[in-house]
Formats: sequence, C-alpha cells, structure tokens
Amino acid sequence: MFEAKPVDAEDNKRGNLIVGALGLVAITLIVGVFYIAGSKGDMKPPLPNGVWAGSAEFEHYKSKIEIEVIDKIVHPNMIGMMQYEIRTRVTNRGDRTLTGLELIGRMIGLDDKVIKESISVPIPRVRTEPLKPGESIKVSVKIDGPGNVSEGQVKDLLVELRGLQF
Repeated sequence: MFEAKPVDAEDNKRGNLIVGALGLVAITLIVGVFYIAGSKGDMKPPLPNGVWAGSAEFEHYKSKIEIEVIDKIVHPNMIGMMQYEIRTRVTNRGDRTLTGLELIGRMIGLDDKVIKESISVPIPRVRTEPLKPGESIKVSVKIDGPGNVSEGQVKDLLVELRGLQF
C-alpha cells in the first residue's frame, strides 16, 4: 500500500540549502535588531549652548520674554486620540538677540497635575533667523493626548519658557 520512496541526494541538498538560507536570514535580523537598539544617535541637546531654568543667566532674562497665548485647539485624529495645539506669540522684550528658544507645553488635569508634556524648539528648528530685541514670532506647541484621557479630563494647557540660547 505505502511504499517507501528512496531519498534523493538532490532533495537532501535542496532541504539543506533552504534551512541554511533561513538561518542566515534569522541571524541577519537578530544582528540588525541589536544594532538598531544599541545605536542611540546623537544625544545632543536641542540648544547645545543654551541656558536653562536654574541658571542665573536664564533667570535674569526670563522675565524679558513675553509669551501670549493666542488660541488653544483640539484636533481629533482617525484613531480617536486627540492632539492639543497651543498657539502663542513670543516677544523678545530684552536687549539680546536669541539664537535659540525652547518652550514646554503642559497638559494639566483636573487634579492640577501634569498629564503630559511636550517640548518645542521653534528657534532654530522652525525659524532659522534669530529673534532680535523687540521682535515677535508665532509659535505652536503640540501635545499628543494620551489615549486614556478625554478632553473633559483636561483642565488647562500651558506654555512655559524652558531654554534660551544667545
């Protein structure tokens, strides 16, 4: 009824070739994953020569930067999550030219705790020219809302100055 078919040497070679090729693909994928996971890229701060909160230079100049909130907008996306946008006007009321500006947007919950933060670097990323004394720039800070937070659970959206570069 059933007859044993003799194993052909060519079938054996073909099977070994397929197993070897799959093994090579698997090893290549594993090496690729470890390479990507291990490479962190350039971990430079957005403002390499900047000053941040706590430094005397930042604290002295911080009061000369005016941040006026123009509008707060909620954008729903296709998967039911929200993106919050805070449109502001930033004015340099000081006497120094700013070559870098770093802002932080904060989403505040009903319990007055920060739900989510997002950093924006409008100068030099969006605007390459420096912000001279007396000049203004319109800036948008966007915060992606977490999936477990509804619009009704957000009390306020704030924008604060985080870093400067002269």
